[in-house]
Amino acid sequence: MGTATITRDWLRPTLQEVSDLLQQLHGSRQPWRPAGLGEHLHWCQPGPWKGHVVSLAHNNRILHHGVEDFTVEVEAGLPLDWLQDSLAERGQWLAVDPPPASRLGTIGGLVARGLSAGLRHRYLGIRDQLIGVSFVRPDGGAAKAGGRVVKNVAGYDLMRLLCGSWGSLALVTSVTLRTYPIPPQRRHLLLTGAAAPMLKLRQWLLRSFLTPERMDWWSHGMARRLSCGRGTGELCLVVSLSSISRDAMDAQEQALATQLQDSIQMEHLPHWPQAALAEPPKTDEWLFHFGCPPGALAPLMVEMGYSQLSWQGGLTTGLGYGMGDLTIEQVLHLRGRLTSHGGFLTILSQPQATSQSPLPPWQRQPAANIMLAVKQALDPHGVLSPGRLPGA
Repeated sequence: MGTATITRDWLRPTLQEVSDLLQQLHGSRQPWRPAGLGEHLHWCQPGPWKGHVVSLAHNNRILHHGVEDFTVEVEAGLPLDWLQDSLAERGQWLAVDPPPASRLGTIGGLVARGLSAGLRHRYLGIRDQLIGVSFVRPDGGAAKAGGRVVKNVAGYDLMRLLCGSWGSLALVTSVTLRTYPIPPQRRHLLLTGAAAPMLKLRQWLLRSFLTPERMDWWSHGMARRLSCGRGTGELCLVVSLSSISRDAMDAQEQALATQLQDSIQMEHLPHWPQAALAEPPKTDEWLFHFGCPPGALAPLMVEMGYSQLSWQGGLTTGLGYGMGDLTIEQVLHLRGRLTSHGGFLTILSQPQATSQSPLPPWQRQPAANIMLAVKQALDPHGVLSPGRLPGA
C-alpha cells in the first residue's frame, strides 16, 4: 500500500493510497471532505472550509462496461461527460441530468449529492440506477455494497444511504450503474399558456398513452435562458418525447397537439432542456433545489409570482431547481410555502452578500436523529465533512 503525505488543503491520493491516508486523518482527528473536480465544493457550504479536501479526480477510469447487460462500473473521479461520450460509442447513455449551473461534475459527486431533475420522470433518480458501490469509511476501512448485475441486491439499503449523503458518511471510490439504449428519435416541445388550461392539460398527460422522457414545468425566465417561450401565459411546460421511429414521434406530437386549446402555444426546442440550467448563477443570485407534492408545484409557483426567479420542476415528481436574484425575506417565504405543502427548499449556493450571515442550506428533517446516529457510528470523531449532514 502506498503512503500519502498529509499537507493542508487539497490531497489527491491514488486508490491504493486512500485507506492509508484516511487512517492518518482519522488518527490525528483532522477534518476532511471528499471532492472530485471541486466545481461544487461551495454548494451547501455557506462558511469557509478550513480542513483538507480529498480529491479522487485522478481516479477516472471506466473499469468495466457490460454492453449486453447494460451496466457500467467506473471510478468515482470520472467526469459525467466523459462517461456519456464513451457510452454513446456503444449506443448507450446514463439517464441522469448533469448538475445544474455547471458543465462539469464527476460520477462520485453525482452519487454523493443524489439530486434529481427532469429525467427522473421516466428513468427515476441516480439512487435507483445504482447497482454497486465501493467506498472507504472515515477510519480507512474499505467496503462494498451491491455488485455488477442488476439482480444483485446485497447491500442495497447501504447504497441508498450513501446516495444523497453529500459525502458525510464515507468516500465513494467506484460505482456500478445501469445504462440505457439511446433513443433513435428525440423531440423537445415547449408549451405555453394560462394556468387553467395548462393544469387541465396536465390531467390529460397523466392519463395518456404518451411516454415522455421528461415533463417539466418552466417559468418564463427559464424559457428565456434558451431564447424561447415567446408565447403569453402563466406557465410553460417542456415535454421531451422519444421513440424508435420518426413516424411514432410524429404520432405522439399530433396526439398532444389535438389536446391544446387556442390559449396554449407549442414550439420546438432546439436544445436539450437541461441546457437552460447550464450557466452558473451570478454573484447576486441564489441556486435552489426544491420539491413538493407534484400537484401543488405549478399552482404554488404561479402564486409566488417572483419574476426574478427562473425555475423548473417535474410535472410528476415535484422536484426541481430555481435560480434568481431574491431577497432573504423572499427566500424564507418561498421555503415556508414549500414546507407548508409538505415540501422542502435546499439552498445550494447563496449570494456573496449573505456570506456574513448565511441561511442554513438544509431544513431539519424528521429522520434527523436517525441520520445523526448513523453518522456517529461511521464517524465517531466527526472528521468527515463536519456540519454537512443533510437534514440534520
